[in-house]
Amino acid sequence: MKCLLFTLLLILTGSLCAPGQDGFIVHLDSVQAGRNGSGISVREVPDGYLVFSRQLSQQFPGTPHIYVRKLGEDGQFIHQREYLVGDPRDFDIGYIDAVATRPDGTFAAGIAEGWWYPGETWLYVFDQNGDTLSRRFLMTFPPADSVIHAIRQTRSTSDGGSIFCGFINRPPLNSYAFLVKISPAQDTVWTRGFVQQSGSGMVALGVEEYVDSGYLLTGYRNGVAQHRSFLLRTDADGNELWRRYYGNVGSQNGAVRVAPDGGIITWSAYKEPAWSLNTQEMMLTKWNAEGQVVWQRMYLYNYLNYAFDMEVLPDGSIIATGAYLNKAVLIKFNAEGEELWSREHAVLHGQHYLYDVEPTSDGGFVCTGVAWRSQTLDPQIQQSQTIWVVKTDSLGCVVPGCQLVGVEEYLLDLNEHLRIWPNPVARGTPLQLSFTPTPEFMPNGPLRLVVLDAMGRQVHEKSIGTGTGTRQLANLPLAAGLYYLHLTDGTRWLAGGKVVVE
Repeated sequence: MKCLLFTLLLILTGSLCAPGQDGFIVHLDSVQAGRNGSGISVREVPDGYLVFSRQLSQQFPGTPHIYVRKLGEDGQFIHQREYLVGDPRDFDIGYIDAVATRPDGTFAAGIAEGWWYPGETWLYVFDQNGDTLSRRFLMTFPPADSVIHAIRQTRSTSDGGSIFCGFINRPPLNSYAFLVKISPAQDTVWTRGFVQQSGSGMVALGVEEYVDSGYLLTGYRNGVAQHRSFLLRTDADGNELWRRYYGNVGSQNGAVRVAPDGGIITWSAYKEPAWSLNTQEMMLTKWNAEGQVVWQRMYLYNYLNYAFDMEVLPDGSIIATGAYLNKAVLIKFNAEGEELWSREHAVLHGQHYLYDVEPTSDGGFVCTGVAWRSQTLDPQIQQSQTIWVVKTDSLGCVVPGCQLVGVEEYLLDLNEHLRIWPNPVARGTPLQLSFTPTPEFMPNGPLRLVVLDAMGRQVHEKSIGTGTGTRQLANLPLAAGLYYLHLTDGTRWLAGGKVVVE
C-alpha cells in the first residue's frame, strides 16, 4: 500500500516529496548499556525493522556477541535478542551487509562462535522477530592447526539454499578466500578455496549468485603493491571461470550485485600509489559476463574515503553507502553510474559508517552502521561506538524535502533535540519550537527555518538567530494541511519534523 500511494502521488502531482515516506534516526546507545557495538545489517519486516549487530556483551564486557534488535515502523525500540547468552566466547557475524534474506521471509547468517582457534562456524536462521529458528554446525579446525577463519557475507540462492564467503588463515600460508554452498536442508554441498599464486593472501568480503546459477566473489588481496581488489566468477559448482584484479592500491571491495541486464556491478575503493596515506576514491564499475569493464566511475577523492554497501534497484539505478571525511555518505546513481544525489550524515566529533543500505517498501531506504565518537562533551554518552539506524525517503531525506533547503550535509544527533508543539496546531495559533542540542553543537552561522508543504513547495522561511532554546513562531502563513519543518544553519541540515495545521 505504501508503494502504491507513493507511485500514485508521483504520477498525479510530479512531486519529489511523498507523504508516507517519513524517516527516522535511531541511536541504540540507551539499549547498548555502555557497550560498544556496530550495526551490520538491517532488514524490513511487516511491522518494522530488524537490526543485526555485533556488540560487546553486557555479561562479558570484553567479549563481542551478536545482537538482533527489533524496531517499529517509526524507529521505536521494541525488543532485543543476544546470542549466545552466557557464552564467554567472541562471536562474529561478518563485515558489510552480512545477512541473507530467505524466500520465506526469514534471515540466515554464518556466525563464528569463538574468533580464535578453535573457532566454530554455525549457520543461524532467524524469524521476523529476531528469534532463532535453527542453528546448524558448519565447520571448525583443530587447535593444533592454528587456523583462523571468518565468515564475511551470506546470501540466499535460487534453489532455496545459501552461499557464504570469507577467508581462512592457515600458517605458514597466507590467507585464502573461500566459498561454501549450503543446500536447502542446510547441509554443506561443497567448499571451494581461492589462492593467490604469488604468495599474497586473499580475503573474500562479498558474494552474489549470478544469472547462470554460478557465483560472483569479491574482496581484496594483500601483500601486493597494485590492483588489490578482485572480482571472481565461478560456475554453479564453485569452479573458477575467471578472475580480475583492479582498484590499484585500493583494497576494500565488499559489494557485488547483478544488474537487470546481467551486468556485474562492484562498489570499491581506488587509490594511486603516490596519493597520501588514507586518501582514495570510491569506485563504481560495471563488468560484462566475461569480466570486461563496461564503464567505471570515480567519486569523492579525499581523506578517509571508503566504499561499503551497494544495492541495484529494479530500474537499474544504484544506491550505495560510503564514508567521506569521517562522514557517512548515502549516494544514488542512475543505471550508467552517474550520480543523481548524495547525502552526508555526521555525528559531532567522530567517524561515521553505514555498513548496510536496503530499499524499503515505501520507496525509501534504511541503513545501519556505527557512529564512532572520538570526542564527546555530553556526559550521558557512555560508549564511543554507537549502533545507529537511518531511515530516509526516496531522495535520502530523513524529513521529506531536505533536498530543497540548499544543503548536502546532515547532522544526526540533533533531531532528538528538536521539539515542536502543539501538533496538530490550530490555524493562526503560534507554534512553539525548542532546539536544545548537547554542548558539542556549534552552529555554522544563523539558524534558519524552512517550511515546505506536502508537495515539497517552500511556503515559508525565516532566520531565527544563532542561539538555541525555545522560540514562539507566530503569524506563520499556513493554511490547513500537512507541513515539513527544516532547521538548518549556514551549511547543514540540523533537524526537522512534521506539523499538521487544522
